[in-house]
Amino acid sequence: MSVKVEKVIKIKKWTSTICNSNEKRVKDCLKEILPKYKTIQWDEEKFLNFYIAVLNSLPARYKQKNSIELNGKIKKQVLLDAISDKLDELASL
Repeated sequence: MSVKVEKVIKIKKWTSTICNSNEKRVKDCLKEILPKYKTIQWDEEKFLNFYIAVLNSLPARYKQKNSIELNGKIKKQVLLDAISDKLDELASL
């Protein structure tokens, strides 16, 4: 009798060194901008959906350990504009 061995996909371990280089920068910009949008009623789900939408609206800039980043950083104003656009969309709902 043979036992079938199933391969385990270790997503967390395998992707731990891959991150979007703009995530920290977006979080820093959010701290600057969010106080201006007091009318939006936040909860965790709404915030996470908003945060994901902002990141998805940015040009991809991925960086992996021991790799070269070819495209450089996105300018801070581009980040601020992307955040403001998504906040304006939420505020108009």
